Amino acid sequence: MRLYTASTPNGRKVQIALAELGLPYEAIPVDLHGGAQRESWFTELCPNGKIPVLQDGDRTIWESGAILLYLGEEHDPEARILPKASARRWEAIQLAFFQAAGLGPNLGRLSEQLQRPPDRRNPETVAACTHEVDRILGVLDRILEDGRPFLTTEFSIADIMHYPWLQPVLALGASQLTQRPRVVDWLHRLEARPAVQEVFHG
Repeated sequence: MRLYTASTPNGRKVQIALAELGLPYEAIPVDLHGGAQRESWFTELCPNGKIPVLQDGDRTIWESGAILLYLGEEHDPEARILPKASARRWEAIQLAFFQAAGLGPNLGRLSEQLQRPPDRRNPETVAACTHEVDRILGVLDRILEDGRPFLTTEFSIADIMHYPWLQPVLALGASQLTQRPRVVDWLHRLEARPAVQEVFHG
């Protein structure tokens, strides 16, 4: 396998999944700051010009959620990241889509705004994204309120999709997160997994 990637939340999702499954792969760095993702050699792999991209034999898969679902379908006979039981399986897929549609885009836009000088920020965008991230954290808190250790009770792609986006928020000690101890405890359980340690600290 080849993984075209960079040190971004979406890139790390796939690295965590590969580490959880114990799958060997060649990591090929893509220089996002240098614009490599817009070069023809890369857009031939991914028309959207975004990392990550996974090559597995004659298959090329792009979009991080699709890659995780592919790995769960094709390389996970022991159900380490994708449950086989129908109810749990669809719960995991549902929560993976929830992350891709909500948390990722809103945290991405918020981060982009906050990296600008204060006088170049759009206050409406900052307010809207902050509100939506807070709402999404509330959804996760409600899911975890029954005491389950992971989003679908057992570890899955649902957890992998969320962790790399929330890890920087946890590291910053953002109040939106710290006021929700169930969510913080869940993130600490994910942080302690060997595969996550390998990707973030290995």
